[in-house]
Amino acid sequence: MFDRLRKVFSAPGAPAGGPVTNKEVARWAAAQQIAIVPHATEGHFDLGGDVGGQAWRLESGTPTREYVRGLELRGRADVGADPDAAVMVLNRCLREALEGRAYSAITDTLQTRVDASLPEEVRWLAMYEEMAWPGLPASFRQHFAVVAERMEVAQRWVHAPVVSQLLNFLEGERSAVRAQTPLLLMLVHGRVFLRMERAERSLAEIAHATQMLLMAAQAAMQNLPPMSVAGPDDLPHAG
Repeated sequence: MFDRLRKVFSAPGAPAGGPVTNKEVARWAAAQQIAIVPHATEGHFDLGGDVGGQAWRLESGTPTREYVRGLELRGRADVGADPDAAVMVLNRCLREALEGRAYSAITDTLQTRVDASLPEEVRWLAMYEEMAWPGLPASFRQHFAVVAERMEVAQRWVHAPVVSQLLNFLEGERSAVRAQTPLLLMLVHGRVFLRMERAERSLAEIAHATQMLLMAAQAAMQNLPPMSVAGPDDLPHAG
């Protein structure tokens, strides 16, 4: 599937300018053998399929987070990982915005613990530390932050293919725009989640989002044992 998705960047049918239409997305999805449910509203659709025998879904629609403007791409893939495994990857511009909100929410209300009503990604920034290790490229650390409960879980999930996929998103003519586009990947509750703003409204952007979701899901399935076989030292436990 990844090879098919890459073809979109050189496909003659990809529109040169203007927002991609639902009909164009449907034709592209059919060519990639991806299921699609287009909605009546332009820019709103659901993509889906399976990766490694597990279901995945990518929706385009009205934002469910205030830091996303216009349209939002929301992805989810079941990976069967231990539900206590908690890792988040987000770009620097989004981290700065969320950190400000987390700090204000805590200090303004004089709370001793993070309000459960806050979005999960905001609470994570208050609870968990940013992780870094020698294998992470400097270019990755410049553009992205990895926040996790335990280092070993982050290292297993955010390995070379995932790092490369995220860095590839920043390449090309739109690199400056993409660096400022909210982008987040989470591994939590035994699933992989993706959330990003559709700043370009292009097929390439949709293809990138699909690739990132599937690569992150594949990495979790290959490198993180499921709860039934995870030992006490393998994965983090809530506490």
